[in-house]
Amino acid sequence: MWFSYLSALVLVVWFVGLPTDRLYQAAWIIAGLIAFTIDRSWREHLKVLTDWLPLIAALVVYDLSRGVADELGMPIRVTELVTAESWLFGGTIPTVWLQDHLLGPHGVPPWWTLLTGIVYTSHFLVPWLVAAVFYAYSRPIWAKYMRRVLVLSYLGLTTYILLPAAPPWFAAEVGAIDVPVGRVAGFGFGIVPLDVSTRWLEAQGNPVAAMPSLHAGFAFLVAIALWPLASRWWLRIPLVLYPLAMAFALVYGGEHYVVDVLAGWACVGLAIVLCRMWEGRVGLRGAGERTDVSLAA
Repeated sequence: MWFSYLSALVLVVWFVGLPTDRLYQAAWIIAGLIAFTIDRSWREHLKVLTDWLPLIAALVVYDLSRGVADELGMPIRVTELVTAESWLFGGTIPTVWLQDHLLGPHGVPPWWTLLTGIVYTSHFLVPWLVAAVFYAYSRPIWAKYMRRVLVLSYLGLTTYILLPAAPPWFAAEVGAIDVPVGRVAGFGFGIVPLDVSTRWLEAQGNPVAAMPSLHAGFAFLVAIALWPLASRWWLRIPLVLYPLAMAFALVYGGEHYVVDVLAGWACVGLAIVLCRMWEGRVGLRGAGERTDVSLAA
């Protein structure tokens, strides 16, 4: 069964593309969990659905609510972030500096744009693949991880609604940054033309969801969640590099400021603290969630 599942997934990715839509992605995750444990009883398969569906529903609500952030009439923070970034780096905007030094003539992305594209796009896949692996490995670990995913998502949503902020590329379009800023993170991997992938991002993304950067936040959360499972020091090297690589791709790509990245990391810390407080209050950090390996978060 697992071979049929993987074959179908490869074909769909090849001909249709990566499953990034929330419900579409969730369907593949649930189908995969069932396919790789097909020998279990139907009651256990039903439990997969009852475990995942409430969480998926909460994340769908988050997705639908994100678009409300730019429709409530709250003032969009544009110049404030430019000022903060310039002050933090002595008058330099890191996005502008990186694009000036790393883009080729006429703004042509370098050959390694494929790598930044992979890192950037991993945001849509890696956190949910980690969730699926945790679920197969240990339901208590999965439950703790998903609590933090939900709290982090809604912390970001609350900020987007109360303090909508624009990314560097938007600031350049409205003149708050006096030089052009391209969206050159590499989404599309060079297979999709840069202008086409940029238009897709503009259509699908939220232009007032710059701070905090949940791309940066989720990369950091994944690294923290996997840290205790990395039993050897060299396994922890990619866990350190992943959030740093994501931060570079976001800032260089014109999608976020450094202050957005730092805010995203801070939100991870806040999410962990809030979850630990709640877990301690209801007794989930005791015997009810004791496992061989516990999440550092």
